[in-house]
Amino acid sequence: MKRDIQGKFALKNDDYRSVRSLRLTDDTWRALGVIAECLGLTRADYLEEIVSRNLLPSITPSEAEHLPSVTPLEGEHLPSITRYEQEIERLKAQVQNLQENNSEMRKGAAFIFIQDVVNFETIRDRILFELKLGRQANGYKTAQKALNRLIAELKLLATRL
Repeated sequence: MKRDIQGKFALKNDDYRSVRSLRLTDDTWRALGVIAECLGLTRADYLEEIVSRNLLPSITPSEAEHLPSVTPLEGEHLPSITRYEQEIERLKAQVQNLQENNSEMRKGAAFIFIQDVVNFETIRDRILFELKLGRQANGYKTAQKALNRLIAELKLLATRL
């Protein structure tokens, strides 16, 4: 939209426009905005275009015989809202696939972290050292077997993730 030197919207023609108000639902206001934007017009320009051409945006089949059809000018294509709906569906499917891939990668990352970063044997040896038992003591051997079994279970659990 063009503006004049004072920053006000420039007149489109010599006809003066007064400020008016309409009571519309939010859905109607949004639909009017989408249609006008797709045509490269303001809402007001779109409404004036409808009135000046005596075009009605939605007509019943019985009225269609008596009223001129709403068609774009030759070579001009009206954007299709269904195109955006198809794009939204495609993007939703893509988001779903990315979420599934992300979930699988997280599981794999947990396994890699457990296998590569956590050294269970070192932790086991530190815990056994803190028991202050000799390596030949029965308590030491029992604790070592229990910790080895725990490590095996943790690694098995990590591979199932």
